[in-house]
Amino acid sequence: MEENLLKDWEKFRLTEDEEAIVCKDFEEATDEGSKSQICVSLIGKMLTGRPFNFEAMKKTLTSIWRLHNHVAIRMIETNLFVFQFFSIEDKERILEGCPWSFDNQILCLKEIHPDEQPSDIQFTHTPFWVRLLDVPFGKRNSSFAYDIGECLGGYLDYDSVDYLGWDEFMRIKVMIDIRKPLRRGVRLATGKGEATWLDIKYKRLGDFCYYCGRLSHTDRNCHYQEETVEKGTVVVYQYGT
Repeated sequence: MEENLLKDWEKFRLTEDEEAIVCKDFEEATDEGSKSQICVSLIGKMLTGRPFNFEAMKKTLTSIWRLHNHVAIRMIETNLFVFQFFSIEDKERILEGCPWSFDNQILCLKEIHPDEQPSDIQFTHTPFWVRLLDVPFGKRNSSFAYDIGECLGGYLDYDSVDYLGWDEFMRIKVMIDIRKPLRRGVRLATGKGEATWLDIKYKRLGDFCYYCGRLSHTDRNCHYQEETVEKGTVVVYQYGT
């Protein structure tokens, strides 16, 4: 299939008129009104493979967000939305409060870039609050939280309400690469020249595949599992059932 597409593309030729470049200076062609509008907007996508009620999603989000001003939500493609806020404060508060969810599904949000086309937009990362269990007492501090956050994909925040460090877990906000299997834990070096295992628990995962460990789909429609079946290999659910 890919080879046929490449051959077809090689035959593709632009006409002289099509070769002409419109708006050579992109920055100058973007007026102040468009820049101001983009500045208070976000692009979003529901991280799910199943259908959902768009109108119900809009109603739910506008209710739980409790914005100071109005928000306009428009679908521009299937499962691709623009959120137009009317104050920079509302936009920044919603972005900072990520992740948000609807019907137990994660809503990915990101800034809009003026030169970005809808067909080019990719959602590769989303923030998550994670719980790190059974952390050694000597590691229950902000420095260790930062190191773990960076290891998991990118440190964002640390819930340090338990300033004494006696809680059952540490709570850290990290940036997760949704293209990869979720980390089930981390191996931590100890002073004995060995390593100990720390379990990770994720808050509000939404759709999740117990076979490959990735978000946005379940084991019912996991192509990684299908490839395993085709090879005749035993299917093992590494992330539970």
